[in-house]
Amino acid sequence: MKVWCDILSPKQLFLFTSIAKRFREIGYEVCLTSRHYVQLNGLIDGAFREWRILKIGSWGGGSLIGKLRASIERLSSLLDYVIEIDPDICLSSGSPEAARICYGLGIPHLMISDTPHSPVNPLAAPLSTAILTPWVIPKEEWLRAGAREEIIRYYRALDPCFWLKDFKPEEEVLDRLGVEKGQYVLMRMPESKAAYLKSDDERLLKAAKSLAKKLNDRKLIISCRYPEQLEIAQKLLQLDNVKVIGELVPGPTLTYYSMLFVGGGGTMTQEAALLGVPAISVYPQKLPAVLEFLKGKGLVIRCKTVEDLICVFTDFLERINEIRNEWQRRAKDLWKDMEDPMNVLIQVLKESL
Repeated sequence: MKVWCDILSPKQLFLFTSIAKRFREIGYEVCLTSRHYVQLNGLIDGAFREWRILKIGSWGGGSLIGKLRASIERLSSLLDYVIEIDPDICLSSGSPEAARICYGLGIPHLMISDTPHSPVNPLAAPLSTAILTPWVIPKEEWLRAGAREEIIRYYRALDPCFWLKDFKPEEEVLDRLGVEKGQYVLMRMPESKAAYLKSDDERLLKAAKSLAKKLNDRKLIISCRYPEQLEIAQKLLQLDNVKVIGELVPGPTLTYYSMLFVGGGGTMTQEAALLGVPAISVYPQKLPAVLEFLKGKGLVIRCKTVEDLICVFTDFLERINEIRNEWQRRAKDLWKDMEDPMNVLIQVLKESL
């Protein structure tokens, strides 16, 4: 069995390498492709270099024209590679290029995704053999994205369960950043260049300055996604207890050891919740279904304004030990209620051939 996985984002890198590891253990051959992308290059060339992921094509930048042109150019180059490796099946999280190539060559395409709201889905969902998704996402959201009802398959788990199942923290990550366990707050900036999200980076970073001043001798780590975010953050946050980083630290260790997490996106916020780390979401639009679910479980607090963020942050700091104990209890209860999503994936894969 030869499986091809196409990786377009850091979340997908963690997802598909964890899946590839399990596949190789049962004897499947796995080929991994990606693209040149500012959020991926450092990870693929660094912590994930042993996976030998082939980068084909590039990210198109923040404009719609750029994204479209990059996709068209990538499609041709990727086709040549796929013809060469001749896979039995393909997995992606909604890669338009992978879905189109699979459709054209008659290769089953399995889509694993917890973001039915992504604008790539109308291009990928109708061409997929099956869509695997967390059970908390309403079927109607996938139908609106163009999926056929009969191909939607649920697993009783959240996507980070794929790579958190065997997670072991690596303390050397903290040594490299010069921080101590439980003595820092981690903030992940929003995805400000996605076609479906817009956020006010400067307003959020000004709020982060107020948060940092409340930490006293503890630190605030700001994880930026793009050079533009990094530049603004370095300009606005010239405080001794603030550390701004421009590359994603591989793995959930930094989240695991943080005293508190503030997330502008979805994946790391889910990770924090599942790891029992108090999580505050500043997601810039309507909460995706998975975050709404975690909010209902008391594992994510939503702040719609920077004023709300400062208020909740202050309250959490005053009761941090109590809050952390409660979060860990809730996370433990949630894990007991979920299954290993790999079992569902392997079953659907076999049915699709």
